[in-house]
Amino acid sequence: MWNRREFVRRGAAASLALPAGLQNAEATTDSYQPFSTRPGEPVFLLEGSTLEDLWALRRRVNPLVKSSRNPIIVRDREWEGSGPYVYGSVLYDAREKLFKCWYTVFHDHEYRNRLPGSYLVCYATSKDGYTWRKPELGLFEWKGSRKNNYLRLGRKYVGSITVVEAPAEARLPHRFVACYLDVPGVCLAFSDDGVDWVEHKRNPIEPRHSDTHNSIVWDPARKLWLVHLRVPVNAGGNNRRIAVMESADLESWSRAESVLVPDEEDFPEFYGMPVFRRGNLFFGLLQVYERLAGRIEEELVFSADGYRWHRVPPRELFLTRGQAGEWDRGMVLTANSPVIAHGEMRFYYGGTSRDHNQPTPPDVPVFAVGMGSVPLDRLFGLHTSSKDPGFAVTRPIRLNGSAIEVNATVRGELRAALLTPDGKKLPGFDYKDCTPVKGDDLRLPLAWKGRKLPASELVRLKFQITDGALYAFYVR
Repeated sequence: MWNRREFVRRGAAASLALPAGLQNAEATTDSYQPFSTRPGEPVFLLEGSTLEDLWALRRRVNPLVKSSRNPIIVRDREWEGSGPYVYGSVLYDAREKLFKCWYTVFHDHEYRNRLPGSYLVCYATSKDGYTWRKPELGLFEWKGSRKNNYLRLGRKYVGSITVVEAPAEARLPHRFVACYLDVPGVCLAFSDDGVDWVEHKRNPIEPRHSDTHNSIVWDPARKLWLVHLRVPVNAGGNNRRIAVMESADLESWSRAESVLVPDEEDFPEFYGMPVFRRGNLFFGLLQVYERLAGRIEEELVFSADGYRWHRVPPRELFLTRGQAGEWDRGMVLTANSPVIAHGEMRFYYGGTSRDHNQPTPPDVPVFAVGMGSVPLDRLFGLHTSSKDPGFAVTRPIRLNGSAIEVNATVRGELRAALLTPDGKKLPGFDYKDCTPVKGDDLRLPLAWKGRKLPASELVRLKFQITDGALYAFYVR
């Protein structure tokens, strides 16, 4: 049996190697489009679309810290079957000032007998993200009653659901888009309030059976939608790998193609991968499945385009199972995206005390929902490996603003220099002109003795970090 601890040990020796993708640019010189910042959005320096090179810095994931209040949603309604778990979504609705959760419940009898309703989606709301209300919606009849919080969605079941708020630039007539599994495949639905849903007339958008958390996300760079799902064609065994398909209008879709498969250091299956966008990158919550033990934990991966994914040695986990005796010791599965609140990124997740190989007893609460968090945008950090300085230099970028702030933890000091695209120092923007940055904050100002940024020019940023970590920078 594969031993993940051995993989961690073997990967550690390569942890300071040049990141994959930096040697080979994400685009050729002729087609290269300089990165252009957007005011207030984070810029992550993790791969070749923004990062040219690293020296004596190591990329490290920042694992989730589980809430002491876990689990925060448990089975307290008889119609919730084996209990709630977030094979679904949690969003914050700024209009209504509410957290909204779409969670899955499982019914063993219906599943074993191939009846409708094996998987159903429930709806809950919260004012603080911890205490949840389960309204009786009266939309769906179950066991002769409509007194439940089920959504009326799906023809036979709803295998999982990803709910996203459609951006204005997508020009959709509805506020929310949902992606889910039904018979006979991957489907879409639309809603204005997240409760009443209308199924897409062109369902299914993919007829093959993708029995996982199929994820839909908007790509603001290319102005199109991406759906990450299981691969349509596989070499053998099963299709537990990651594929992607795309559409500009949610009507016509590209053929699904494989984009992430296990390699020689992996357990041989990826159960699924919810995907979200933050700043300049897509992040994938890769569900690493150890089939023999029936365990699922999550690794955080990233991509500039949703196709070419990067994994950081030694592949430390982002979300781990609980310890023996804890409610989430068997499997953990996150919602499709984090909720940003109070200076942190909250990742809601479904957990169970049972593993994937154990049968789920009828109407016994073995699933629940918890939450883990990291400080805002501290997903990965560029860490110095010693007290000697480490360096990171960007590709040519356009700053589009008058000030720069860094999200960093600096026990020594952080300085930066501005360079021309060919690497020459800009007068007045050398390290010696930069006010040293110290401290631990989500927004630390970066300045060069009162000089204004050359916002209209292409420049490179070169960071020098001593005894600290840089997580992201922002231009405003």
